[in-house]
Parts: sequence; structure tokens; C-alpha cells
Amino acid sequence: MPKFLTFVALIMCSHLLWAQETIKNIDSALTVLREAPQDTSKVLLLQQIGAHYNVIHLDSAKTYLKEGFDLANELNYQHGRWMTLSTLGVYHERKTQYDSAMVYLNSALKIVEETNSTKGYAVVLNNIATVQIRKAEYQEALKNMFEALKAEEKLGNRNGIAQAYNNIGVVYYYTANYDKTTHYLTRALEIQEELGNLDGLQNGYNNVGAIFDYQKKYDEAIVSYSKALAISRKFGDVKQEAAFLSNIAQSYMNKGDYAAAESIFRESIDIKVKIKDYNGMVNGYISFGQLLLKQGKLKDAKSYLEEAIVLARKYNSKIALPQAYSALAEVAEKEGKFKHSAAYLKDYIALKDSILNEDNARILAETEAKYQTEKKENEILEQRALIAEKDLEVRQKNTLMFGGFGLALLLGLLGYLVYNQQKLKNRQLQKEGELKSALAAIETQNKLQEQRLRISRDLHDNIGAQLTFIISSIDNLKYGFKDIGEKLSTRLSSISSFTGNTIYELRDTIWAMNKNNITFEDLQARISNFIDKANIASDSMKFSFTMTSEADAPFTLTSVQGMNIYRVIQEAVNNAVKYSEAENINVIISEEKKDYRIQIIDDGKGFDSSEVGDGNGLINMKKRSRDINASFEINSELNKGTSIVLSLTK
Repeated sequence: MPKFLTFVALIMCSHLLWAQETIKNIDSALTVLREAPQDTSKVLLLQQIGAHYNVIHLDSAKTYLKEGFDLANELNYQHGRWMTLSTLGVYHERKTQYDSAMVYLNSALKIVEETNSTKGYAVVLNNIATVQIRKAEYQEALKNMFEALKAEEKLGNRNGIAQAYNNIGVVYYYTANYDKTTHYLTRALEIQEELGNLDGLQNGYNNVGAIFDYQKKYDEAIVSYSKALAISRKFGDVKQEAAFLSNIAQSYMNKGDYAAAESIFRESIDIKVKIKDYNGMVNGYISFGQLLLKQGKLKDAKSYLEEAIVLARKYNSKIALPQAYSALAEVAEKEGKFKHSAAYLKDYIALKDSILNEDNARILAETEAKYQTEKKENEILEQRALIAEKDLEVRQKNTLMFGGFGLALLLGLLGYLVYNQQKLKNRQLQKEGELKSALAAIETQNKLQEQRLRISRDLHDNIGAQLTFIISSIDNLKYGFKDIGEKLSTRLSSISSFTGNTIYELRDTIWAMNKNNITFEDLQARISNFIDKANIASDSMKFSFTMTSEADAPFTLTSVQGMNIYRVIQEAVNNAVKYSEAENINVIISEEKKDYRIQIIDDGKGFDSSEVGDGNGLINMKKRSRDINASFEINSELNKGTSIVLSLTK
């Protein structure tokens, strides 16, 4: 049983603060509402009632929230506007209407930024990150969560900090970084236990259950999930209740108790269908389909899995799709439909790679490193301010002491000696402080470098070995089955070639990661090697690479700049090979005034830029140029070739 779905309940808990709070006596609140004057307090009450119904009866929430938003507009009450907009975003997220949710949440964020509300910043960013997790946009989600965490730390809000740790742990779980997952979820649970916060403990118990599930301690997982279930029922949150039931059922399935698992799965699915929780239905159908597959009920399993895929694509729920295709591949294999199985497996690999790819892992690591670095810098600044304050106090005392003893020569001399001694001590303390700061900066840099080297080793040793194994396995399939058709043989060769290219891409990335800086000499060698391979591979096209003598002067790029320039050149050359029908493709690096210019020129058929939209390749080149603050220009005319120019300021 894949562990990927065990955490499905977690992101339902990420609507922080008001978005998850319920009103203990809703009837009294409604009575107060009917008699409330048209002022700001009514706006807040309408928002709280809407948030309450977001949890216990979703269809009733929108009316109150719309009324609250209209009143906030009428009163020009900015605080009420962003709170109501944020809660409306949560409403649409719970309705699986993610595009609508982002419209409301981005509007709330704009107001928060205009009013400089730290509390609002934390709340809205967490809710935005929740939607991004739903859509498997983990890079953006983690970035927003760390920003929200900084806001909560600035406020000293322990509950908000715990929620932020919980949500960060969720992202790391979905990206298969289980060490980070355990670290952040444990920190979140410790704080919630300290606060005695039932809502937070609900998250914590569920998270602990997921960790137990991962460790194959299924009985402990069921106990922990059951604690979370009891709290959700106390709150009357049926959506959470259904999700926790599904987690319990999965644990029973993992331990082999299929009868108990089937009963609980059906109870969970019935609730999700009743409340129209489409995202929950997707996960429920997949989990139930996997259970039916284990029981050998292939037809029923296929039906549930296919329905899950339809719903997932309709409501943009990407997280669970790879598991659905994986299970369908297994169903097809057991039915003897090997072509169908291969097709499903291909879809699974494509989706899995789109979620857990190398760039995601790198950006997630960089996001956390940025947060930790900023936190350390703030601590250093605080320490420096404290030292400066103490230094000022010492100087003030010395001045008073010198003035008090200045009337008498003997006492004046004594004061002078004391002053000099204290001054010497202050200088020593200042030097020690500067040394500590320098050592801390060096240690931070060393840790970052060690992390970079560790990641590159992991990529080389683990991912590289796995890709090589895939190539070997495909080759063994081709030679082990002599009677395979030409089409299948061609397809296997294509997969083997694609995997080989991926290994070369991986090596290029490791090359950049292992360098703090990249010289033009390094870049020249890399490009020359690429151009030489292109000339060997092509009979109809000629490739050349030229670096002018001016550009050959010593100049150092960051690893990010060097890698992005190399990738732009690769993409441009590959596009020219695919589409230009050129005879000559030239790469030229030159220096002009204060800029370095990288040109990729072909003499092919060109194109009309007004009639041809930006493809993925062109979009990627433009994005890489922006990332290194370089200008990007493309010029093309029909039958006159195409030139791409990348300009980088020295």
C-alpha cells in the first residue's frame, strides 16, 4: 500500500486561526446577529459564522460571508474585508474550486500587504499554501509557508508557529523527504501539547499516525488516527471525520484486515459523497480501489480507480493521480492486458516525475535554507544591537566616572587608568564579537556547501544508479524477448534513449552544484563538448562554437548563472535542430562594452513570431534569463533564419 495517501487529512487542517474555529453556541450567535447594528462588529460576527459553517455545513457558509464582505465594503473596513475574503477562499478550497479560491485569497493578500497586517499575512499565506498543496505546487506552497512562519514568529504566536511547522511537514511528506517530515511534525505536536490546543492536537495525532503507518506500526497508527477522529467528531467537522476514517481503513488494509478496511472505507466514502468533497472522493476511490485489487476484485477495482481519475482531472486534484495509474497498471497486468498496463505505467511515471523532480527538490531545499539563513542573520543583528547598547552604557558610565574624579589629580589619574583598562576590555569584547560573527558566517557557508555536496552525491549515487538500472532493464527486455514487435522495440529504445539523456542532464546539474563559481573557461569547455557531440550526431547540420578573445578574459559566474546560460544554449540549439531545417548552427560568446552576449544563430527557415506562440522551450529560456537578470531577445524572419541573444551584465 503506498503511503502517499495516508496524509490526505493533513492539509484539511491548514486553514489557520479563524478558518478552522467553530462557534460553541451557534444559535446564540445567530440571535445576536439578527439584532446587531450595521457596524464593524457585525462584519466580524458574519465572518465567524461563515467560518463555523465552513467546518460543519459548507453550503450554509457562503451566504453569511457574502453579506459580511458587502458590509465591510460599505463601511470601508479593511480588516473585515481581508478576513472575509480569506474565509471565502477557504470555502472554495473546501468545495474543490481551486481557481476561485485563489482569486479570493490573492485579493485578501493584496489588502493585507496594503495595510501591513502581520497577522493577516500569516493567515492568508497559509490558506494560499493549502490550495497550492492541493494542486501539487509544492515549491510555491513551501515558500509561502516559510513566509507565514516568519510572520508568526514575529508575532510570537505559538499556535500559529505550530500550524506552520505542521504544514511544512506535509509538503516534505508529499515530496518524500521523511526526515524533514518527522522533524517539523514533531515540533508542531510538541507545541500543541504544550498549549492543549484540540484543533492542533487533531493534526498532530493524525500526523503521528501517518509516521507510524510509514514505519509499518499499523496498530499504533490506528490508535493515533482514532484520537484525531474523536476530536473531529467533537467539532462536528464531517469532512475531517471522513478523511480520518479513510486513514484508519488504510491502516487496516496495510495490516491485512480487509474486512474491517472495506467497512470503514465505505463509511468514509459515503460521507464524502454526501458532502460533495470531490478531492476526498478521489482519494477515497483510489484507496478503496487498491483494497479491491488486493482482494482480487479486478473489475470493481478498475471501476473505482477510473472514476477517481475522472474526478481528479475535473477538479484539478493532482496529488493522488500517480497512485491511481499505478494501481490501474497492476489491474491490467493481472488481467493479462500488458499494453494497457504499460500505458498506465507510463502515465504514472510522467505524473510522479512532474511532482517529485530534481528541480522541486532543489528549490524546496533552497527555500528552507533561505528561511534558516534569514533567521540566523536576524539573530546576528539582534546580538550586534545588544552589544552596541551595552557598549553605549559602558561609555556613559566611563564618562560619568571621569567627570566625578576629574577635580582631584590623584583621583583623576585613577579614573584615567580605569577608563583605559575598560576601553581595552571593550575593544577585546568587540574583537571577540566580530570573530564570533565571522566564524558563524563561515560555519553557515560550510553547512550550505556540505548540504550541496550531499545532495549532489545523492543524485549521482541514487538517482544516477536508478536511471542506469532502468536502461539496463530495458536492454535486457529487448534482448530477452526475441519475438517482441518492432513498435514495442522502438518504444523501448526511445525510453532507453530518454533515460540516457536524463543521465547526461543529471551530470550537468551535479557539475554546477559542485561548484561555488563557474568561470567562462569552465563554461567554454562544457559548451564545446556539447557542440562536438552535436556535430557527431548530425550529418545534415554543421555546428560551431566561437568565443572572442575579449570574452576569454577572466570572469566568474555563480553556479546558478553558469547552469542557466548552459541550459539556454542547449534549449536554443535543440530547438534549431528540431524545427529550423538549417545547414549551419553557430554559438558565439562575445564581450560588448559592459555586457557579455551569448548568440545562437541558424540559417534555417525561420518563422513569423506574430503567428507562433511561445512553446515550453521558449518559456523556459525566458524564465532562466529572468532568473539571472539577463536580457533575452529572439529575432526570426521567414527563410532568413533565427537568432537568439542573451545579454548578461558583467
